[in-house]
Amino acid sequence: MDGEQESIAEVELETPAIEPEIEAEEPVSLEDGEEPETEAVPEDDDSEEFDWNGQKVRGPKGLKDGVLMHADYTRKTQETSAFKKELEERASRLDQQFQASEEYLDARADLRTVTKELERFKDFGWNEYQALRQQDILSADETWNYVQHLKSQKNQLTATLSKHDESRSSEAQQSVAKRMNETQQFAQSTIKGWTPETDKQVIDFALSKGATPKDITKLMSPLVYEMIYLARIGAQALNKPASKPTPTQQPAPLRVVAAKANPPSRKSLSEMSMEEYAAARQAGRGG
Repeated sequence: MDGEQESIAEVELETPAIEPEIEAEEPVSLEDGEEPETEAVPEDDDSEEFDWNGQKVRGPKGLKDGVLMHADYTRKTQETSAFKKELEERASRLDQQFQASEEYLDARADLRTVTKELERFKDFGWNEYQALRQQDILSADETWNYVQHLKSQKNQLTATLSKHDESRSSEAQQSVAKRMNETQQFAQSTIKGWTPETDKQVIDFALSKGATPKDITKLMSPLVYEMIYLARIGAQALNKPASKPTPTQQPAPLRVVAAKANPPSRKSLSEMSMEEYAAARQAGRGG
């Protein structure tokens, strides 16, 4: 047994131990490594800022034009709708006024007829009715009832006309108030430097040109106000005295100075001829 154990031990010792495999690390190449991170270069900002519903927004270029175009289309559509509604309301008012006018004219015509018919019975009163009853009760009652019917019809027609007149007067007052309010808003928002004194000046100018307060109330509108305002400014400009033109100073004529002739060069006595020397002596140059 001991021999077997020794041989086994020898075999175990002779068997080389199996070393664990170690994976060799691959050589790291600086060239193959990850590139260092660099800051991204910002691309060109392809956007623009614009107002939308009172707020600043940013969007791609070209969006602003589309948004503004859509907003303009919406605004024009709303204005067209409002204008159409105003036309429909005006047409409805005209129809109502026409119908009212027809009713008014019919009522006036009926009133004239009833009034004329009552003239036939102006002398038929209570005493006449009682006297007629003594002779013909049926005829007296029919005549009396007919007269009472005419009087009742006249009262109804008179009340209808009075109500129509009151309605027309109320509508006229409302129309005047509306025009005055529109004119006031127009003046305050359009006339540069408007003050309450501007209104007074416009009214006074219109009155000075022959308009009456009734004319102004009846005709005043934003257009009329602006026309009177501009006419007043024009009248002030025409009535302003023209300023005298400032006399322009004539430039003095240029003085032409003639060039002086160069004086003759003087010669020394040694350079003179006998004739020149004699002349110089005579002139006092010689010594």
